[in-house]
Amino acid sequence: MSAAKGQTGGQLVVMSGPSGSGKTTIKERLRRHPDITVAVTVTTRPRRAKEQPDRDYHFVTREQFLEMKAQGRFAETNDVFGNGHLYGSLKQELEEALARPGKVYLMEVDVTGAGNLKRAGYEGRYIFISPPSMEVLEQRLRERRTDDEAAIRRRLARAQEEMEQARADQAHVIVNTTVDEAVKKIYALIGLKEKAPAAP
Repeated sequence: MSAAKGQTGGQLVVMSGPSGSGKTTIKERLRRHPDITVAVTVTTRPRRAKEQPDRDYHFVTREQFLEMKAQGRFAETNDVFGNGHLYGSLKQELEEALARPGKVYLMEVDVTGAGNLKRAGYEGRYIFISPPSMEVLEQRLRERRTDDEAAIRRRLARAQEEMEQARADQAHVIVNTTVDEAVKKIYALIGLKEKAPAAP
C-alpha cells in the first residue's frame, strides 16, 4: 500500500449510519454546498422510484459489477445488507476529487465500507450519524412503512452492531436530533461555513 491518500488537496468525508438515522436527508442538505461533491455509489440493486441514474447511484448488473471489481476500479466494495446486492465506491472519482484543493468529497457508505476505506489508507473525517435513541430509530423505521416486522427487527439489530463498530473505529458520532443541528455540527467538524447553494 502506498502512502495514505487524501493528505493534500481536497478533503474526504465518509458518512455512515443505520437505516432510519436520517443520513440520506443530511447528505442531500450537504449536497447544496458549492464546495461539496457527493460520491455516486455503484450498485447492483434495482432502481427505486424517483431515483436518478448517475446521480443517486450508478446502476449496473452483477456481471458488470464483478468485471469492474476485477479491473480494480473500486476503492471498496460491500454487500451492505447481506441480500446479494453489491455496492462499490469508484477509485478514480475518489482520487480525482481529492486532488481538488479546498473541496470536500462526501461519501455515504455503511460502517463496513467506512472501515474498508480507512484500512485502504484513505484519510479523512469519518462520521457516524446516530439516532437520539433506539426507540426513536424504531419509530422512524415504522413511520417509513417500507418494511415488515421482521425487517424492522433486523434493521434494529444491525443498527446496534453498527453503532458499536463506529465507536470501535473511532468515528465522529453526530446525534441526529434535528437535521438542521446535525448539518451545522458537520460543517463545524469539517471546517466549512454554510453557504447559499450554487446556482443551477
